[in-house]
Amino acid sequence: MLSAEQAQLASIAQRAATSTEVLLIDMPLAAQTSRVYDEYLGVLAGQSPDEVAPLALSLVGPRREVDRLVKKLPLL
Repeated sequence: MLSAEQAQLASIAQRAATSTEVLLIDMPLAAQTSRVYDEYLGVLAGQSPDEVAPLALSLVGPRREVDRLVKKLPLL
């Protein structure tokens, strides 16, 4: 697990979304703060795509490609 600021996560998510080699799975802040799925959907419906802040990312793919995306983020 690596540590990153929210702005760094957003940047990584943008770059990973354009990669054909990496699967990006993100967890928005709303997923952590909502206890009921319908509540979560309601929160997301009230936000524009730019407002959905990633809280965590999972990147699955070749190590060299994932390393290129995360650069030298510190371990948590």
